[in-house]
Amino acid sequence: MNKKLFNQDTVDKMLKHLMEHGLKVQGGDLLGKTIIFAVNQNHAEFIAQRIDANYPQYDGKFARVITHATKYAQSLIDDFSKKDSSEPQIAISVDMLDTGIDVPEVLNLVFFKAVCSKIKFMQMIGRGTRLCEDLFAPGHHKSEFYIFDYCCNFEYFNENPAGVDTTSVEPISQRLFKA
Repeated sequence: MNKKLFNQDTVDKMLKHLMEHGLKVQGGDLLGKTIIFAVNQNHAEFIAQRIDANYPQYDGKFARVITHATKYAQSLIDDFSKKDSSEPQIAISVDMLDTGIDVPEVLNLVFFKAVCSKIKFMQMIGRGTRLCEDLFAPGHHKSEFYIFDYCCNFEYFNENPAGVDTTSVEPISQRLFKA
């Protein structure tokens, strides 16, 4: 599956589809806040490189990788969370923005990885469910969000409604603290 996700053609087509069909703000001129859920750090960085290559007009600030390895990740999350901020407009995440973040302006969720836990999948979808007043214009509130599922997660959970048992790996900092 990684070979299908880690190649230039697939990523470029996904990005083109997102940019053409994603919900937009500012009168349809700007892609709305978007979270791309990537497989791992390398995948996230590859997606960011392809965005920069395909959309140089955004000067490398339109999409940012936000992961555990990102320097000043909280600062990027804060910038992404600001209602009137357009940089970054796309957050490419590996597990950091899956749960526990509240950005009501998120309009597009991109599942570019397989998710095996139904609970986690539902929490990830929850990132788009937050209401937001005056998002499109005064009096035009957020009433919908789009999900782009490039890895057949919806099909998987229709076949496996309970998901599969997954083991949770304890973060290294927690293991060190316990030791």
